[in-house]
Amino acid sequence: MASPVNSIQEFNSETLVREWLECLSHGTLQQALKRHWRVFVPKVYFPSVEPDMGKEDRLSKRFLFRPIETFLCQGDPKTVFKELKEQNTPSQICGHVFKMGEPTYSCRDCGADPTCVLCIQCFQKSVHKGHRYKMSTSGGGGYCDCGDTEAWKSDPFCDTHRAVETPEERQDPIESLSADLRERATELFKCVLMYAVEMVTWSHPVDLPIGLEQDGSDRSFATVLFNDEVHTYEQVIQTLTRAIDCDQKAAVDFATVVDREGRSAVKVDKDFNVCEKVKNTIERNTSRHGGKPLKVEVMNSAVVAHQAFALKLLTWLRDDVISYSDGLRKIFCNIAMATASDEDQSLLETMLLNDTQLWKAVRRQSHQLFMSGVMLDQDVKKRFAILFTKHYRRLVADFVLDDHSRSICAISMSVQIFTVPTLARMLIAEHDLLSVIMDTFLHECESKKNAHGKFVFERNDRGASSQAVKRAQYMLYDFKYALTCKPQSPDEWSDNLRKHFLTGFQKLLQLLQCIQGMDSVVRQKGQHIEYEPEWDGAFNLQLKLEDNLAMMLQWCAADRKVLLDAYNAGIEILRQCNSEHDTKWETVSVGAHQVSCIKYDVSSQHVSIHLPVSRMVAGIFPLFHRYGIPLRGIQPQTCLSAVELIEPVVRCAVMISQTHAGMWRRNGYSLLNQIYFYHNVRCRTEMYDRDIVMLQAGAALIDSNEFLIHLMNKFAIIQWAKEEYDLPRQGGQQEDLVRQTVTLVEEFLHLLIIILCERYTPGIGEVGERDSVKREIIHQLCIESMAHSELEKSLPDDTNHETGIEEAVHDVANFNKPTSSAGKGVYELKEQRYEEYNPYFYHYSRAEQSKSEEAQRKRKKAANGDQALPPPVPPPFVPGLQPAINMLQCNVMLHIIRVVLQRTTVQRSRSWSEPQLEKVLFLVGLALHEENRAFERKDESFSFTEKALQGEPSILQLLESLVSHSNVEHEAQKDLLAWVLKKFHDVQSLRTKAKAGPVIASTSNSDDRMEKERKRKAQLAAKKRAKIMAQMSKMQKNFIKDNAELFEGAESDLRRVGSDMDISEAPKEFPVALGRKKCPLVVTGNNRVTCILCQEEQDVTATDKSMVLTAFIQQSTVLSKSRGKVVQNPETYDPLFMSSDVFWGTHIGSCGHTMHADCWQRYFDSIVAKVRRRPLRYRQHMTFDIRKQEFLCPLCETLSNIVVPLVPPLGQLANKTVQHVDLSIEDWLDAIQKTVRESIKEDKDKETEEESLMVVPCPLPTLAKMMSESVSKNFQALFDYVYSEDSDHFSDSTNEMLRKLSKDIYLLGLGLETEDDNVRVPVMTWRTCAFTIQVIEQSLREESKPLFGSLPSRQADCLQALVRFAGVSAQNIASDINKKLCVRLLAALVSGDSDKKFVATPGCVLDFDMFHYLVSVCLALPTLYVEDQRSLLGAIPTGGLNEQHVLQLVFTAHIVQILITTDFHIHDSMELEPDADSQALVDIYHRLRKQAGIEVSNVPSAWQLHQRVKHISVPFLRSAALFFHYLTGISSPVELQQENCLDEFDYLCRYLALPSSLAALFDPRNTLINTLVASWCSDDNLKTRISASSEKLTRYPLKVNQLIKLPKDYSDVINSASTFTCPKSDGEDSRAPTMCLVCGEMLCSQSYCCQIELDGMTVGAATAHAQSCGSGVGLFLRVRECQILLLAGKIKGSFHAPPYLDDYGETDQGLRRGNPLRLCPDRFKKLHKLWLSHGIPEEISRNLETNSQLLSIDWQHL
Repeated sequence: MASPVNSIQEFNSETLVREWLECLSHGTLQQALKRHWRVFVPKVYFPSVEPDMGKEDRLSKRFLFRPIETFLCQGDPKTVFKELKEQNTPSQICGHVFKMGEPTYSCRDCGADPTCVLCIQCFQKSVHKGHRYKMSTSGGGGYCDCGDTEAWKSDPFCDTHRAVETPEERQDPIESLSADLRERATELFKCVLMYAVEMVTWSHPVDLPIGLEQDGSDRSFATVLFNDEVHTYEQVIQTLTRAIDCDQKAAVDFATVVDREGRSAVKVDKDFNVCEKVKNTIERNTSRHGGKPLKVEVMNSAVVAHQAFALKLLTWLRDDVISYSDGLRKIFCNIAMATASDEDQSLLETMLLNDTQLWKAVRRQSHQLFMSGVMLDQDVKKRFAILFTKHYRRLVADFVLDDHSRSICAISMSVQIFTVPTLARMLIAEHDLLSVIMDTFLHECESKKNAHGKFVFERNDRGASSQAVKRAQYMLYDFKYALTCKPQSPDEWSDNLRKHFLTGFQKLLQLLQCIQGMDSVVRQKGQHIEYEPEWDGAFNLQLKLEDNLAMMLQWCAADRKVLLDAYNAGIEILRQCNSEHDTKWETVSVGAHQVSCIKYDVSSQHVSIHLPVSRMVAGIFPLFHRYGIPLRGIQPQTCLSAVELIEPVVRCAVMISQTHAGMWRRNGYSLLNQIYFYHNVRCRTEMYDRDIVMLQAGAALIDSNEFLIHLMNKFAIIQWAKEEYDLPRQGGQQEDLVRQTVTLVEEFLHLLIIILCERYTPGIGEVGERDSVKREIIHQLCIESMAHSELEKSLPDDTNHETGIEEAVHDVANFNKPTSSAGKGVYELKEQRYEEYNPYFYHYSRAEQSKSEEAQRKRKKAANGDQALPPPVPPPFVPGLQPAINMLQCNVMLHIIRVVLQRTTVQRSRSWSEPQLEKVLFLVGLALHEENRAFERKDESFSFTEKALQGEPSILQLLESLVSHSNVEHEAQKDLLAWVLKKFHDVQSLRTKAKAGPVIASTSNSDDRMEKERKRKAQLAAKKRAKIMAQMSKMQKNFIKDNAELFEGAESDLRRVGSDMDISEAPKEFPVALGRKKCPLVVTGNNRVTCILCQEEQDVTATDKSMVLTAFIQQSTVLSKSRGKVVQNPETYDPLFMSSDVFWGTHIGSCGHTMHADCWQRYFDSIVAKVRRRPLRYRQHMTFDIRKQEFLCPLCETLSNIVVPLVPPLGQLANKTVQHVDLSIEDWLDAIQKTVRESIKEDKDKETEEESLMVVPCPLPTLAKMMSESVSKNFQALFDYVYSEDSDHFSDSTNEMLRKLSKDIYLLGLGLETEDDNVRVPVMTWRTCAFTIQVIEQSLREESKPLFGSLPSRQADCLQALVRFAGVSAQNIASDINKKLCVRLLAALVSGDSDKKFVATPGCVLDFDMFHYLVSVCLALPTLYVEDQRSLLGAIPTGGLNEQHVLQLVFTAHIVQILITTDFHIHDSMELEPDADSQALVDIYHRLRKQAGIEVSNVPSAWQLHQRVKHISVPFLRSAALFFHYLTGISSPVELQQENCLDEFDYLCRYLALPSSLAALFDPRNTLINTLVASWCSDDNLKTRISASSEKLTRYPLKVNQLIKLPKDYSDVINSASTFTCPKSDGEDSRAPTMCLVCGEMLCSQSYCCQIELDGMTVGAATAHAQSCGSGVGLFLRVRECQILLLAGKIKGSFHAPPYLDDYGETDQGLRRGNPLRLCPDRFKKLHKLWLSHGIPEEISRNLETNSQLLSIDWQHL
């Protein structure tokens, strides 16, 4: 035997493998493996608080896994595994194991149950894609059921797995392996599994198993912290920072690993006591207030290492071995399931029974190993199912005591076993599965029983027993899974199956017996209940039992013998329940009928709403019809009487009626909540509906007179039925009792209507399941038209969570598709279906009943019909329940009808009410329908009309006497009475033709009387209306006469307003905004605005107090062509030149409301004071952040953070006596160039670099000496207007607001405080103005709107105020600063390379955005030669020659940018003959590119080039037009106010006084321009920028930025997110993958693992990404929630509806419905518009304002 290798230096893989082969032959392989692992496992997996995962993986592969694989394969593992995979027989079962978040698909048409799902690959290749399917995301675990014939009713295969041919006798896959490989694999798997199972279940933290012992000298210890589901992340983080003295980030990392893996070593030391101290600290800090401490253990580091290796071995087995070979998988299964001769348990059993002792990672890996191995082999799966059932009780007991979620416990594998029909049926028949599950549940709930054997759940009980019961309730899902294997034919039943099913049924009845009568209540009298009793525990249990009860009944219905035995068992349990209380009887009489009734006063004795045993028996009654079993002949003589059978249900119904009568109001909300859920759609199927079935069965089993008396006795209305009851009596208390009795009578009649009308349950009426669904839909749509989701939510679902709406709804309703992208499609009831409306539909709440009645009467009135709501014709009862209709003609019913009608005829009756009359008329109508049906069936036993004619007065006489009676005053009641009389005549005439005459006369007389009465009332109403209108007219005339002067003033005001708005004054010639041909400024109307706070009107002037406009400024990257590029250091950033990629800017938007500046200041101060009075912890829960100067507009509550001062038109402020100046651009440019050159030359000798960068222009007189006399004179004349002594100054308040806005733009734009003399303050104002204009231009272009005339007024007002403010912003800045900035700006285009470097301009003409440059130069140039002592108010741009020449120069530079950077593709489209301009442009194109050193390969045609350049330059011209329009006030051309303007380029050039010929910009006669252009193109910096190795170059055209392109099908989005793993974990799936819709990056949001520190705040991945991608504004898609996330700043956000809709035009946030979702282009376009228009902060503010729950979310953690 070779000596063991003890060091890395001695390791030799080949020697080791040979040694293992030798040991294999001697049967000592396990010992050899352990010797190797004893040495190398601690070296590789030694625990560390900062593990190096890459190094660990490399070492483990070399020293541990590579030798094992080589030993197994005896060759290259990759080659051998590939060969083994090729030997596999293709499987018909997909078996793909789902990862967390992966999309799954269930077919609603073909799936056996909702747990049968497909992976996306199989789904895309299956026929189910065209069926009704549901989409969801997997929680991890489970596998694809494609190919499993038991999982699908039809089409079980996709195209991939359908092609597999399965031989009748499939060869054992082990036989395909060589004998040597089988031997090696068998022994190796046995050793590996035994080692792995031993280590992960090892319970001695300090000692190692035999064979793995360490030398004592190398021992070290680790404090290992384990995960639980009790303590929060914050608690663990805080505890770790104290216990191990680490920083917050390290603690977060530890907590993340603990949560993800289930445990982590937080301290490693050679001293045991150090680790023990850490353990004690953690336990002490987490066990305060009696709580459960975190689990911590001090473990031998070698034990931790071996356990880590054991976990890796399990992963290796699953991913790298058994997944490649069916034979190896079979060997693995045999070994895992084998029981050693000296042991009782197999290895798999050991893992299974120790599951809750393992940490999370081991549990997850072991379960996935079971899935990949055991579950895919049908024979082994069957053995595993038996084993699982055998240990079920132990597994549940362990799970109940555990605190981890069910999904990572072994018990969760029940869904993979019990939902397989053959397995489940085998387990029920042979291993009594149903009894095993139910016995286990009853055992766990034993502690919650009281002395009477009923469950009692205490309120707010957080003890161990309550938590155990809650966890034990998961077993009810297992019970449901087991019941999914219902036999479909008699052949599938066996004696064992019947026997054990009935045993399970009896166990379920025992559970129901514990619920029967629980939470009983007694009516409180005198004093209100002191404490609200616990009630929701029973309903939670009821909800979990709903499906089980329904499925049990489906099993009973599948076999006649089982049905009868189940009924007898139910009756026996019900008898036991009733025998718990003594039953007393009393004799009650109504009229001539005496009945022995059970004596029980509901108003003073215990009553419970929980009667599951009674309801289970009631659920069996409708099933008898299927086998023709008579209802009356099934009850054994020793069982309950029919009266005792219905007694509990009657008590419950009476209690609810008494509650409606206000008799139980002192019992608090708990009773009201119980009654609400009793009727709620979630519970009513197995509660309320079953009670009605029980009463219907009782009505059929008991004599009708007797049944009614039993009900009346319980309702305590026996006395009411006596004539003397209506006599007046003394005493107020008696009157209260009468009012209660009146309401109880109404409830009693309502219950009778329900018992007689609600026959739409199969087995009660002659209907099918679809008829029942149709009726539900009809009555919901009678309330109002509904969207699909609303309608579906109102319908009960079956055990497969299906409502059946799709199969039924199109028969009764039409679907109206949404008319807009924001709307929903709705169902509208078909006209012919309205006749099926029943106003007393039993599933209506009181509010719904009232709303439906109102809607139907309104509909009928609109159609000029009567307002009667008669009873619809119900379907017939099944034969067994047919006796129930005798209630309508029995003596007691006739007596009740007569009593109500007689009291209606009395003028004053204290025991009568209108609802009583309406319900009696409804019952009469129902009786007439039944008689009509009896006549058609030739049934002589039912004759209501004959009995209604008996007596004095008869019912018919009483009905006729009510015609025109004062008590019947509502039109609806009159119409219903008329309908009843007419129906009575029709039915009576069918019975006997001989008696038709009198009836006709009677009816016609009553109709005549009613018609006359209606006409008389209509005439009276018309006269009354005419009289009132005459009075109003007279009063109006008198008022006008007395106040004539007021109306004259109003008329003059109207005339004046009309003249102000008259557009005839606008100039007819084409307007020009710039230069010598500029149109004169025409101001129409006044400049008057109103303060929204004080309502005072004021003209906007320079000298009056300031008016301001509320606005919101925000940083933006919407225009960025370099996504992710940010301002690195705001303190040193130079904003003067905007880079050509426009990567960052500031945008201003406004709601358009104005205020006085001082009014706004007082308003803002009051907000600040109010916020400061709020406690600090509540300040963040607001829709605005006062720390960022935010406030809400006082009028519209729009989010704002600045105010923009209103400035009068700039043309009114400038000197009106400007002389005519004629200066060519050549001369102007020469003067400007000399100014810049001389200014730089004078300042080159300054001492410091900082001083030299701020160049002061040389004086104008000095410059004049360098020019000719005529040029000098004209050039000086351009700047003469700024020296006017008559110029006015702004008022103090306006100056103050101008300064404030400049500082606010700087503060909120750069996030920095500033001083008045900061050189960057005016620059930020200019940039903001330019950026806002560009955003508006792009928005208009994106929506294909005209440039002018289409802006909303609030945007137009904001833009006007902003441009005017920018125009005068120099008033509060030192003139030297503006002059220096102007020189720097001009130098960028007109100076040489050496001068550019001296004044820090951009490297070349391609490096800056020309429109930003244009705005800055135009706003700075007027102050170039201003003298300090002169007034600056005149130094403002007004569209003169300066602005015209600047525009032409900048536009020329922009054309150069286009010609240099644009890739002009050659198109074969229509070609026109080039003109001279086009040909000249081609020459210019070649010349510029040659100067720039660019080789021209593809030469575009002249016409194409010309058209392309014009098209690309239009966005610049549009932005310039907007700027100069608002700067000069010159009206816009009509042509630019029209959509789809064809010659937009030409009109823009005319408006801006530019040459329409592009070649004219490069006129050869203008040598200075051409020299500048040549210098731009030949610049070395430009050549470097356009080289291939250079950084990204901004190329034209600049397209409008779009959001990322989303897939049309949402499942593709989910699938792409399922492959995303957390970037900061070892391949771990992200829990909340979130996609940025701006750049497309996927993020791990809402997770501690990816949080970072940002400006001193810990923020989540989405918040951090929003800062870099959107300057704090983010637009994200939360993939698994199908929800849009909006973020603004770090602490504000909201959720928004996604752009994905289902076929019904509805979103599905949270994927709750699971309908297929497809991208809605209109919704996505709206989302893009919201982002492009900078509306996200405002949208968030609005959402926070309307939904206060959003305020409590910590948005910074997302």
